[in-house]
Order: sequence, then C-alpha cells, then structure tokens
Amino acid sequence: MSLASGAVDIIEDSAEAGGKSERSFSVRVPASTSNLGAGFDSFSLALQLYLTVSARVIPEASEICRVTSSGEGSTSGLLSRTEDNLIFRAMSFAAAREGWTLPPVQLDVHNELPLGRGLGSSAAAIVAGLTLSSLICDQKLSPATVLRYALEMEGHADNVAAAYHGGWIVSCVKTDGNVLAVKRPWPEDLKVIVVSPDALLKTTETRSALPATVERDDAVHNLQRVALFGAAVEGGDYDLLWDAMQDRMHQPYRQSLVPGLAEALATKPQPGLVGVALSGSGPSVIALALDHLPEIGEAIANSFRSRGMPATVRLLEVDREGQKTMVARAG
Repeated sequence: MSLASGAVDIIEDSAEAGGKSERSFSVRVPASTSNLGAGFDSFSLALQLYLTVSARVIPEASEICRVTSSGEGSTSGLLSRTEDNLIFRAMSFAAAREGWTLPPVQLDVHNELPLGRGLGSSAAAIVAGLTLSSLICDQKLSPATVLRYALEMEGHADNVAAAYHGGWIVSCVKTDGNVLAVKRPWPEDLKVIVVSPDALLKTTETRSALPATVERDDAVHNLQRVALFGAAVEGGDYDLLWDAMQDRMHQPYRQSLVPGLAEALATKPQPGLVGVALSGSGPSVIALALDHLPEIGEAIANSFRSRGMPATVRLLEVDREGQKTMVARAG
C-alpha cells in the first residue's frame, strides 16, 4: 500500500478490494501555521507534523462511533473517545450536508500535533473527518466543497487550506462563502522553527482579544507588508522578511495572553534569523531562518523560560503535499 493524494483516485483504484465494510481507510493531515506575521487569515504554511486517522465500518454496532487514540492530547476533547470527537463531528457534518448515511465507525487516531498551540490541530481534525466521510460513504467531495465545509466548521480558511493542499497557501473567502486558495512555491532554504510554550490557548479566546475595528494606518501597514512578504519569498529577498512580518492587526492584542510571549515576539535579529511571528493565534512562535536553527530556537524559548514558562523547540520541514489518503483491506 502506498499513500496517494486524492480520495477519488484511491477509491477507483481499489474498487475490487471488497465492500466498504471490508475496507479500512486512512488519512494523514499535516499541521499548519498561519498568518506569518501580517497575513492575517490569509497566509498559511503546512508543516511536517501529522494527524493520522484510520476508519472502518463497524457492522451491526450499537455505538455510532468508537475511538482509540495515541500521541499528543489523546485524552482531550478534540480527540475524545465518543461521538464528540471533532473528527467524527466533521464526518457527520459532511454526511448531513450531502444527504449521506454515515454508518457506525471505528476511528484509530495517532496525533503528533500539540493541541491549542496555534499549529492547526482543529483544522487537521476537520479535514481528516471530511475526507473520511466521503471515503466511508463511497462518495466524492470536491476540494472546493471540502474547504467550504471546513470553513463553516473552523470559522477561518487559512489553516484548513494548508492542511488540505500542503505548502504555502494564500487564501481568501468569497462573498458567497466559498474559499479561494492558491498554492505558491516555498523555498527549500527557508526553514521553519516553532517554539511552543507550555500553555494552551483556544482560538475563540484569542479572537475575542482582538478589537472589532482597526485603524486605517494599521490596515495600510499590514497591506503593505503582506505584499512585501510575497515579493520577498518568491524573489529570494530574505533580508526584507524582517520588516514584512511586522504586524499591527493581531499580535499586539495577543502577546499579553502568555508570560514571555511579548518578549519572544520581540526577539532581536541574529545570525540566520530572517523573521519572527506568532503562529496562528498562538501561543507558539514561528521563526523563519536560513541557518543556526537550534541556537535561534533556544533563544526564543528562553524568552518564555525566563518568565517561568517551559517551552519546546521544534525544527520543522514544510509539508508540500497536504492530506493523503489510502485504502486497505481491514485485517
């Protein structure tokens, strides 16, 4: 068995593998960071930490969902062992919207994503659930429909677009509620460091910290830097990224939520470091760098540790493929 992109090809290639009750389906979805500084609710980048979920139909079951889980947050609500599990809720959401009958399922979950750290754990769970729903029900969901449903569940499109497509994504929500997502090249030499303090933040909490309106000067500031970021990345002008990642729309309002976060975001330039930003809504901080990655990670982590907040440093590669599915006989 090999992983392959696209649920439709997997189902068609495996049409002779038996009925759906004899098959198991697996999906692997990457972590993601979003915003990348000034690109609020627009920029996102998939990272090589993965949520892997296997699903199979439970014949004649009295329960609608059974879950086993391992890895990060295996006892949390996101990965709960009941139908409250976000993955199963996404499966049910797609089935209800499409008019499918979702049979009772067994979900086996392994999660590498730290929960509530601004690395797209809920987006990964939603993308996994939507994808598995179509597989289990022997149906198809177009990429546009997956992103539309994921947006409705998640409330913002950036992380779900990166989780689904992989790579660096520029996205927006149209007036009709559909999502436009464009995948752009991400340079091999531009590396990602993620520093996660030992604090959990819910996106609902961090969004409530934001003002209802922004000053025009702040909006112009961010618009200029979003354009500069794209030009800097695609042109290889990395010396521009320090200025391009300066934000006025969300980071100033979130940096007081965790001890040491303001200091981490105020990290000074040092060899190899080209930019620092909040990862999504936080509390993780991302740094873009060319070299000296361990030293940069420790310097940022020490901003948290000096305030009594433990922190974990991860040196992560960019995931360029997005969600991947496979099908196999249940053994």
